[in-house]
Amino acid sequence: MQMLGGIILGGGLVRKLSMLLHPGSGYRVKDGYVEIIRGVKLKIIGWDRRYDQYENGGARLVYRGDRMMLWISKKIPKPQPYQPRDAIAVDINEKKIVYGDHVINGERDTKIDEAHRWKKLAEEEILIRYPAWRRRRGS
Repeated sequence: MQMLGGIILGGGLVRKLSMLLHPGSGYRVKDGYVEIIRGVKLKIIGWDRRYDQYENGGARLVYRGDRMMLWISKKIPKPQPYQPRDAIAVDINEKKIVYGDHVINGERDTKIDEAHRWKKLAEEEILIRYPAWRRRRGS
């Protein structure tokens, strides 16, 4: 016996039931039903209507458990090329955030310096109040 894609040839054991379909020749969607080649007709119970305006592409019919699902791909055209009006640059550093374009340049300080200053003040206060910490720090 030879195994090919989940199917054992000669034995007839199928591990996964799925089928590739092509629009027009493989399946057709009409009036809330999907018609598949050889006369199979399935009722549609769920449908995402956001992409109805696009043309149908290939589809895959999958059987899992007790459900059959038809996954239809859509042919969505490429968007039109977009020409931006302007560009803006942002540079984030430790001390400053710099932003702007060829006309406007701006800077904003970050809170790193302020946090460092508060840290030093807190350490000095601890060292004054608790002299034993000086010996631990080596000061």
